[in-house]
Amino acid sequence: MKNNRNHLFWKNCSWLLLLLPFTALSQATDLGLWTGVGVEKKLNKKFSVNLNTQIRLTDNLSIMRAYLGEVGLSYKITKHWEVSGYYRYIGRRRRNDARTGYEYRPYHRFYADLAYDHKLWKLKFAYRLRYQNQFQDNDNGLENDASYLRNKFELSYPNKTPFTPYVSTDVFYEIGNTFDQMRNKGGVEIALNKHHKIDIFAFTDYRLVGSQENRLLLGLTYKAKF
Repeated sequence: MKNNRNHLFWKNCSWLLLLLPFTALSQATDLGLWTGVGVEKKLNKKFSVNLNTQIRLTDNLSIMRAYLGEVGLSYKITKHWEVSGYYRYIGRRRRNDARTGYEYRPYHRFYADLAYDHKLWKLKFAYRLRYQNQFQDNDNGLENDASYLRNKFELSYPNKTPFTPYVSTDVFYEIGNTFDQMRNKGGVEIALNKHHKIDIFAFTDYRLVGSQENRLLLGLTYKAKF
């Protein structure tokens, strides 16, 4: 009976944590959506290949703000540590040179992750350090856009149900400048079977420099792992 009560307590707490990002909904003046597909293929016990695509909508889902595709390779160092590297192509909506309309300009992002995870009693703690460098592709060739270090902290609640709720915070540091953004996120992963799951989430980007956007972003991602 005691174990059942503890399980129910942690389950209720996790769902309350999940709802925290939605408190911004009443204040949001813009609603966005990130939706995409991710596929992971294990090559052996250490290496795996990852393919991801995504579409991002803004202005209350009326405009496609960006689309992207990426490919990466991951290496499992130990049970708790993993390193990976990715290339991402982004088509981002920007004003044209004449400022008479919009076009989707290409960006190229390269990033590397060092990830760690560990079980903390009923919860799972995960940490990810990311270095990313992005280039804008314009008429004069590739132009360096920005380089960032990002620290992401996540707590999730694995359990015997198909539902795994989680919350995370991602802090952005622009190299050579300052901390300028923090992303708070809550979501739930739903396991459809051994190889397929859906990730439903919501998050807000807090600007640490400049004016704050009253924007809530929702997400729906399908993930397959083989």
